[in-house]
Amino acid sequence: MPADSLASVVGELQGVLSKDVSNAVAQERSLLSERRRVFHRLHRQRRRRRGAAHAAAQESPPTFLVLGFVTNPRTPKTREWIRQTVLVPAAEVGAPALIRFVVGKRGLSPRDVQQLDDERRRVGKDDFAVVDASDFNEAGGIYSCIDKLFAWFRHAPVAYPGASFYAKADDDSFVDVARLASFLRPAAGLPRVYGGYLQYDSFVTEEWRHCGWSAGPVGAAHARRHGCPKERRVYGPFPFVVGALTVMGGDLGVWFASSPHVARLVEKGRGTCSQQEV
Repeated sequence: MPADSLASVVGELQGVLSKDVSNAVAQERSLLSERRRVFHRLHRQRRRRRGAAHAAAQESPPTFLVLGFVTNPRTPKTREWIRQTVLVPAAEVGAPALIRFVVGKRGLSPRDVQQLDDERRRVGKDDFAVVDASDFNEAGGIYSCIDKLFAWFRHAPVAYPGASFYAKADDDSFVDVARLASFLRPAAGLPRVYGGYLQYDSFVTEEWRHCGWSAGPVGAAHARRHGCPKERRVYGPFPFVVGALTVMGGDLGVWFASSPHVARLVEKGRGTCSQQEV
């Protein structure tokens, strides 16, 4: 083959190869660019999901301890004291607790409702739980405190599901929330946990009243022998926890909230004259 013809063929081959290489390089660059776009899109989506999950975690109640302070609309200074001495320290140490002030919706006057609304605006959040129980205008006194206790434990597992513990305290109790959570942690997951400020009592089943109360078991046995009617059927003495602090494990709280037996007990208590006269 003449030299000039060979040179022409080589030149054509080089041109073809150059185009092929250029096309391959362009395709590879295009693929890399597409991969980068996909990677950045997936990264943005992951960041958005993480952000949404974090926001949801911030908005959702903690699932370890849900604590309700039984109170009433007419004691705003007491709640302010609790916010400063209980809620603020608990938040500062990151105590895993959701805290609510428990009021009854039955018997609230228009002025009571307005006071609660004003307090929500003043503190900048709604930390109340309004439960299906009596308050001042319907029954007041010790009766409404007991009614709100039962209503809170039936309300909390439904309103704040998944907690390890549900608890109740009176608004004149001082609760170290971080210490309480630390104390309860070894019992997390145990069945039917029931604890709190322990006392002892006996119960006259036919009359729907207690007798033989004492702070200890020996005193309660003595009090039953000398303070309960001998002609009546008396159950006890038995341990129970009082309003200063009552704690239920999550499974016990769920059972309490859905138990028809508890519902019948509450209705019977609400309809008993001896309770309404307290």
